[in-house]
Amino acid sequence: MPTKTTRYRKYSFPIAYAGICPEKDGFFAAVQNGKKVSAIEFVKCPTKKIDQKIFSWLQKFAARNEIKIVGCGLAIEEASKKIDELTSDLWLKQDIVPYVFNIQSKNSKKKARSAAAEVAKRFGHDHIVDVSFDPERRVRTVRLASLDDFRRTIGRDDFQELRNLAEKFKAQEGRLYFFSSTPRGGGVAIMRHAIIRLFRLLGIDANWYVLSSKREVFGVTKRKIHNVLQNVAPPDTKFASRDKKILSEWSKKNARNFEPIFKRAKVIAIDDYQPSGMIPCIKKINPKAKIIYRSHIQIEASLIKKKDTIQSEVWGHLWKNIRFADVFVSHPIEKFIPSNVPRQKTVLMAPSTDKLDGLNKKLSPSQLKFYINLFNKQSLGSPLDMKRPYVIQIARFDPSKGIQDVIESYRKLRKKLDAAKIPKKNIPQLVIAGHGSVDDPEGDFIFTSTLNLLEMDTYKDISPDIKVAKVPHSDQILNALLSESLIVLQLSHKEGFEFKVTEALHKGKPVVAYRTGGIPLQVEHGISGYLVKTGNTNQVARYLFKLLIDKKKYLEMSRNAKDHLKKDFFTASSAAKWLFLATELLEKGKIKGNRKLVRDLMAKAKK
Repeated sequence: MPTKTTRYRKYSFPIAYAGICPEKDGFFAAVQNGKKVSAIEFVKCPTKKIDQKIFSWLQKFAARNEIKIVGCGLAIEEASKKIDELTSDLWLKQDIVPYVFNIQSKNSKKKARSAAAEVAKRFGHDHIVDVSFDPERRVRTVRLASLDDFRRTIGRDDFQELRNLAEKFKAQEGRLYFFSSTPRGGGVAIMRHAIIRLFRLLGIDANWYVLSSKREVFGVTKRKIHNVLQNVAPPDTKFASRDKKILSEWSKKNARNFEPIFKRAKVIAIDDYQPSGMIPCIKKINPKAKIIYRSHIQIEASLIKKKDTIQSEVWGHLWKNIRFADVFVSHPIEKFIPSNVPRQKTVLMAPSTDKLDGLNKKLSPSQLKFYINLFNKQSLGSPLDMKRPYVIQIARFDPSKGIQDVIESYRKLRKKLDAAKIPKKNIPQLVIAGHGSVDDPEGDFIFTSTLNLLEMDTYKDISPDIKVAKVPHSDQILNALLSESLIVLQLSHKEGFEFKVTEALHKGKPVVAYRTGGIPLQVEHGISGYLVKTGNTNQVARYLFKLLIDKKKYLEMSRNAKDHLKKDFFTASSAAKWLFLATELLEKGKIKGNRKLVRDLMAKAKK
């Protein structure tokens, strides 16, 4: 049976922030722990080695003082290749979020202090980066990696294609602006943070704007639209006139606020149904702007086709606005596309995750320990025993995520393991964890329902081994949990495309998942994991048991998980596709999609 060999001791390092101000013969370094600067010193070193010395000084200072530096402000006036390398190393190697500040002062010591204080302001009370906006509600993304880092994530030809498309878009004086409903929580936000970071490195005029947050609106969009289109809403759900009015007023208010941005834009991307009410307003404000509508969820198109269903009513209301878009982008699954969406303007594109973000970058053993400890602080009951393996599902606490099936599958697995007399040390625990999202008002209810389920007599004997946590928005916590897991579950009943499946496969973790939505495009049955009919918890338990008992099969699947993962599932490939759509629209005015993959359209355009 595959087992975990990592040994953990409790990590409870205090959090700190650093400020660095380079000079000709060295640099000033300040460290802020709490609200005060606890240390400041000048470090001498040759100018040629200053980036290496800063890196090593931060590493040694943190180890010597048993602190975790989570952010570092660099007080410099001009960017340079060395600074690019330093910021990249800070993020990818030391797990420090880098910021560059132009602080107006002639005193380098004060500049270092100010940089430490300034970077601390970028983090919330939980020491996680705050998502901030400018006055126009443009999301201020954090630069984490360099263009060279992205280049190393894809092949030479693919990177050159990306560069060529970027240059073409710039030559067209292109401006690409994305609009979505939330800056954090869920797949759309993950993708937008990553792609905007890459576009900025490429010198592209691309921005991401978020609509104003309103709880009343999100109650409608989640319960009356999202859940209805996925067919997980209660049967008595009604899409009332009042709901439509709430959406309409919210859309018009946001459109008025974004009017100056609409006027500047050349290509506008509308991420999912929440901002779709602005599309007619965009057409009136800037008729020349090209609009791409990106559908992100699993849509039960067969129910939309039937008259007198609530799905037909809800989609009919949305389509009144979405129909004005120039391009309709769907996941590469035809049954997600309503029949009234014209074939000629429909293209297919897989969602992407970023190899360089906090969810996917490689964490060191000490970093893994730090984040596992943070998880244990969030988890109710006893901490995760890292001397034993664990199976995990990471997803939002949502009615479509099959959390009850996860727990039931685990109960049946435990019965099989007990019957086989597997030693306690080899019996896996179960972890259920996920973030929340501001546009999802159901998360707390589902989380509480999960805890109540574990109190039932059916699960009381195994509940101490089930760790449930609604974790803060730290990508590295989820990264650590996936990295140290043995097997990953994804038992969603409805799923457009699950990022956590891609992230698990990227880490070499076999995935046992329901055969639903876009998951069969990610998991190859019997090769990188197993696909199961939705609801068949007996089969889930059998596959889990097989992977736990058959070490040879487990190792084979683990290798396949890494080797068979498609490049289309990552940011650099996605960025090229978005640029292709944008340049084609600006050059030709329209795209003949015919429900083909964007990658295939790109290949055809080369001929």
